[in-house]
Amino acid sequence: MIFQILLIAFALFAITITTKQYRLRKVSLYWFISWTLLWTIVIVVALIPQATDPIAQLVGIERGADLLVYVAIVVLSYGLYRVLVRLEKVQKEITQVVRQVAINKAEKSKGHE
Repeated sequence: MIFQILLIAFALFAITITTKQYRLRKVSLYWFISWTLLWTIVIVVALIPQATDPIAQLVGIERGADLLVYVAIVVLSYGLYRVLVRLEKVQKEITQVVRQVAINKAEKSKGHE
């Protein structure tokens, strides 16, 4: 019961933060709806944990809690992969910009000599 209360409190906190970020235009409507929906589902599952059991059994997993753990691991792994790919892309773009700035600076220095 304590875990459920903490989970619900955290989800409400996350919804509040997401709403604040949306109002400040730091996240798009898409991400606002996505995160709010996710945290609302977390609240529902915390209040009614057995609600996920039929879905889990449908896909061949005994308990809904196990299904949620498996799905969370897959989603987090995919998210991490996406972040790493984007980070690599940003690093390459920064390298290109730094090189271009260095070339431009070197060309300006030659012109002043």
